[in-house]
Amino acid sequence: MRAKQVELVAAVRAETGKSAAKKLRARGRIPAVVYGRGMDPLAVTVDAAEFSRALPESAWRSTLINLKLADEEGKERAKSAETVIIADVQRHPVRRDLLALDFHRVSLQETIRAHVSVIATGESPGVKLGGVLEHAMHEVEVECLPTALPDHLEADISNLEIGDTFRVKDLGEIPDVAILSDPEDLILVVAPPTKAAAVEAESEEIGAVVTEAPEPEVIGEKKEAKEED
Repeated sequence: MRAKQVELVAAVRAETGKSAAKKLRARGRIPAVVYGRGMDPLAVTVDAAEFSRALPESAWRSTLINLKLADEEGKERAKSAETVIIADVQRHPVRRDLLALDFHRVSLQETIRAHVSVIATGESPGVKLGGVLEHAMHEVEVECLPTALPDHLEADISNLEIGDTFRVKDLGEIPDVAILSDPEDLILVVAPPTKAAAVEAESEEIGAVVTEAPEPEVIGEKKEAKEED
């Protein structure tokens, strides 16, 4: 399914730095920066509630955004908008709330690389018999034009028995999209009940470690310096 394009309003901000960013978050705003080829990095903010409504977490890195620029009072600039994709997300290590965003300006005519979520579909016979579906990876890296970027990819598990796996190569060919992840990389496995129980117990002891995916990048372009909040 091709990624939809959503609209967001970003207010240009004059103040930067940690103190200013903290004040913005207290007002329900997320500090952000817009950068890309042909423009200087631009410090902005977006409304946290509006951002959450427009973009589910699973589609953060695979959604084209029509970013309308406004002044600090919220008045939109005439004919001022950028097509962007989320390049980086900073989150609180404990609360997981959003601290800052990077928006990367893209051209609809230039190929980009991005990470796209993989969603399991269907009912696994192995799961029905007591097996547990384990996710070895939740995203794959793809290369395509922004207009061809899928909002997610589907992994059909309807034929997976206990012990069966689903790998990157099992996703098949996606029209106008090249999958860059290793074809042999494991995405899903239906684990036996005893193994699944042991893995779950171990996870409860050591805690889950969450990592962020690398940012999308325009092919052949070096990322410009970003502002640190």
